[in-house]
Order: sequence, then structure tokens, then C-alpha cells
Amino acid sequence: MSQLSTTARFNCPVCKQDACASVNVPEIDWCVERLSDSLSQDDSDMECDKCGELFSVHVQNSPAGCYIEIYDHPNVEVDAEEAPFSGGEPEDEDWLNDEPTLRPFDVYESNRRHLADVLAQYGVGSPGVLKWSASVINRMVFSETISAMEAYLGDTLLTTVQIDSSSMQRLVTRDKVLKVERVSLNAILSNPEIVKEQVHTYLRGLLYHNLKKIEVIFDIALGIKIFPDQDLKSRLHKIVLLRHDAVHRNGRSKDGIEQQFSTELVTQTMDDVHTFITYVERSIMSLRLQILAGIEEKSVQ
Repeated sequence: MSQLSTTARFNCPVCKQDACASVNVPEIDWCVERLSDSLSQDDSDMECDKCGELFSVHVQNSPAGCYIEIYDHPNVEVDAEEAPFSGGEPEDEDWLNDEPTLRPFDVYESNRRHLADVLAQYGVGSPGVLKWSASVINRMVFSETISAMEAYLGDTLLTTVQIDSSSMQRLVTRDKVLKVERVSLNAILSNPEIVKEQVHTYLRGLLYHNLKKIEVIFDIALGIKIFPDQDLKSRLHKIVLLRHDAVHRNGRSKDGIEQQFSTELVTQTMDDVHTFITYVERSIMSLRLQILAGIEEKSVQ
């Protein structure tokens, strides 16, 4: 039987560096009548990839996502991805290809349509048969909408930087993390692509729900202002915080109050995210036309 696992990101309480770890996750119990009863939990270990410190953790897994708490450091926030199956050799070795899709917007649009169908058929107030689970389905659609936004932002940034050397140049000279990276001459001789690889790794490791940081990164690398107006920006920051409660606290606030994910709220969130991503996509397409024009001009010369 395959073992579920998730990728966890956290600030290591020992070495104080941003760390990443693979953590085993218990499988969700899909046999229960109510999705709200499907949460599973277990204890596991998590190793800091920077200093090697091993932490004992408590893991919860539900349809809304994974939640991890470090036993000796409960105040350390751990960001855990949804748990795909791990272990076993897939028939197609490319199924876990880390390269971004070439059409992130198309992937987002497909995801959005499917989520809208699920909400309409099975959400609160829908004619679907899963009445007992409607509120959990609302929460799942809400959380997945933010995940789809994160995936779009990450794939779009990475694919654009990969085709535009000037974007990469701006990143390595102006980003506060990349500009202090030190690479030996020997490493450069051994691997001429080392700068591109380090930028790739850095961009892949960003938390794309941290919209404050992502706004700065897009501006530095691509010269793009990602928010069309201040009102939408404020609403997106609020729903990202609410999504944290949905994923990491099983729908409850920091004070233990159960949050309400009404169909109206979820629909508004989907609309806001769509407006946001459409705006970013227009800016990206305009930028890529400029990049291609520059490439063509150089080839003529």
C-alpha cells in the first residue's frame, strides 16, 4: 500500500533558517458518511533539511488539507501541502515532473470550472445528495480556489523568468535572498547552469499565498504590478488568512471559533481570484509579446 506524504515548509526553531521536509501523512477515511468525520491523525517525524534536526510532530489530514504541529515548538507555523501518494514507481516517470505547465492560465481556468460545478451540485443550498457534508465541501472549494491561485502565480512567474534573461538578472541583483548567495568559481566551472538552477529552486520554494512577498517578487523580476486596485488587494489578503484557518485549523479561528464558509462567500472568493488572475495574465501576455519582439529584433541583427 502506498504511503501518503506531504511537503512541509517551516522556519526551523534550531537553526532559524527556512526549511523544507517530507512528512508521512495518515490517509483520509473516505468510508465515513460525513466528510467532516473523515479527519485522520497520527504522530510522525520531520527533519530540517538545513541543520538535520529531527522533530516529533503531530499530523492531521482531512479533505481540507494537512495540518502539522511540532510537539516541542507548537508556536512554529508549518505550511503543509496537500498529500499526494508517494512510494512505488509510477508507470510514467514524468507524472511528478517539477517543471511548470506552459499554460498556467488554462490549468487554472479548468480547475475553476470544475470547482464551480462541485459547489453548484454539492455545496450549501445545492440539490446534491451530500447534505451532511455540504459545509465541508464549501470549505474545500474555498481552500482549493486559493491553491489554484498559488499554482498559477508560481508556474507563471517561473515560466516567464525562464524565457527572459533580464528578469533573472533583476532577481539575482535585487532580491534580498538571491543577491547575497555565494557561488564558488569551481561550482560555476562544474555547472554553467548553476545560477539558473538556484533561481529555479528559489522560486519553487516560495509560498505563493504570501501575497505581500509575491507582489514584490513580480515587481522586481517582471516589472508587473499584480493588483488592479487596493480594494481587491485587501480582500485577497483577508481570504488568504481565512484559508489558513480552513487548512490548518480545520475551519476554526485562532481563538477556536468555527468559521462560516457560506456559498455566497465562496462564490465571491472565486470571482475575486478570477479577476485577480485575469488581470495578472493580461500583464504577462503583454510582457511576453515584448520579450518575443526583443528576441526577434536580436535575431535580425
